[in-house]
Amino acid sequence: MPPGSPNFRARAQTITRKRIRAWRGFFESTGKAFEPSALPPPDFTPEVKKPSPSTTRYPIDRAAFAKLKEASYTARKLIKRESVISEDKLNSGPATAEPGDVTVATEPAVDVATFAPSLNFPGISATGMLPPDCTLAVGPDHLLGAVNSSIAVFDRSGGAPLLAQTLKAWFSDLDVIEGATIFDPKALFDQHAGRWVLLAVAVAKEPDRAWFVLSISKTADPLGEWHSYALDSTVDGSEKTNNWADFPALGVDAQALYLTGNMFRFGAGFEYAKIRIVPKEAAYAGDALGFTDLVQLKNSNGSMAFTVQPCHTFGAPQVQYLVNTIYPDTETPETKLSLWSITDPLGDSPVLSLRTIEVSPYFLPPDSIQQGEPNPLDSGDVRVLNAVFRGGSVWCAFCTVHNWDEETNVAAIHWVQIEAASGVLIQQGIYGAESANYSFPAVMPNNNGDLLMVFSRCSATEFASIGFTGRKAADPIGELRNSSILKAGAAGYLSLDGNGRNRWGDYAGIASDPANPATVWFFSLFAVPGAWSTWIGSAS
Repeated sequence: MPPGSPNFRARAQTITRKRIRAWRGFFESTGKAFEPSALPPPDFTPEVKKPSPSTTRYPIDRAAFAKLKEASYTARKLIKRESVISEDKLNSGPATAEPGDVTVATEPAVDVATFAPSLNFPGISATGMLPPDCTLAVGPDHLLGAVNSSIAVFDRSGGAPLLAQTLKAWFSDLDVIEGATIFDPKALFDQHAGRWVLLAVAVAKEPDRAWFVLSISKTADPLGEWHSYALDSTVDGSEKTNNWADFPALGVDAQALYLTGNMFRFGAGFEYAKIRIVPKEAAYAGDALGFTDLVQLKNSNGSMAFTVQPCHTFGAPQVQYLVNTIYPDTETPETKLSLWSITDPLGDSPVLSLRTIEVSPYFLPPDSIQQGEPNPLDSGDVRVLNAVFRGGSVWCAFCTVHNWDEETNVAAIHWVQIEAASGVLIQQGIYGAESANYSFPAVMPNNNGDLLMVFSRCSATEFASIGFTGRKAADPIGELRNSSILKAGAAGYLSLDGNGRNRWGDYAGIASDPANPATVWFFSLFAVPGAWSTWIGSAS
């Protein structure tokens, strides 16, 4: 049943539309203008992230999370998959692969050429904060990379950074956040308007305060002037709460910026996910901002949505798409994704729609065994780590558990392509290898319909390294090619947080090249003696 056939399209899930209450807010001050070159000299003294003001970083409590994580190592029932494309079905090509089937074939699945890296060079060295949280934006002449506590601008040909600065200094003109911890950066280059956008979250105690901190360049030159905003994240519109935003995400379309965050109560647990819509016209002019908050998003099963990823939107579909997994709270794997769409985002009452997409079962991944260190790397959970709309499709990826007929399970990558307008699942796949752990993926389709993906990989015989793979648009449905190593790890890694987890990730950077739209750039981390470091590369 090939994509486009009547029976294929009949699989689209029913859609729920509702005109939700739009919580309207307003930021009274204009953006603080600054030039990066005028900032004080960077102080790269290692900065330690302060203890979290919540009791958990998940929508379930830590004890429940630990129990489910333990089950993910050995419970083979967690990875039973009813819909698997067999080897002979793979070789027969895309016409026999049912949309909704999942390719579960160890890497390499077939003998096809890898994607070869082109330019690649060092990124940002360890900052003392963990996890690194790599994010990347690519413009016509520059690359902008950021990790927890630091930001750097590079020439596209590589070499030493043209600008290196701490996030603390970058947002230092925002007096309201004095004394706050700034973390979880996200960056993009808005190809619609030729602007750079940098987002992070900030949290302060005594009294409890929190913000989305947002910087926007005035031109396509990241070394020129920027303006910054501190948007109170504790408010839903104008209504005050006792919640702060964690794990932000950043999306863009032709009309607005879309900021999302997981809202946690100070001193307690997860409450709900928030979408903050920021009109671009005022933000890009440095004017006072109005914004709309959409909160209390619920999946079709009634659970609260968690880590709602807004798309980096290419083209002008007049709809903004967002996607999230459903977080497991029992040992039963989940089988659905939530695909959200927002129409009339700048109106008084945006319309939020939900489609429920059936996918192959997924579950929390086990932590990642690594060479040279008895403590496994934290492989995270099932949250969607980035999302892109391009060519009519929403692409996303997340980490899951899999078993390659071995004694224990390993971490693997679940990637998905959805036809956005209909909600039809076009293709999906589970990617990994025997006795190896794959985690923290990020995906980006190019202008030809090809897909590139970067990820972390390690095993008992491999240090934590940066890998990448992809598929050409004409490749068999559900198929990714053999991977390449962008940067090999050089040591075992150990950096325990306050809860005894060997933190890695939490996400990687990936970006389409506006000067050469067939090219995709990667930015991720690898292990070096005593620390992590980062590397930048590209492929097409």
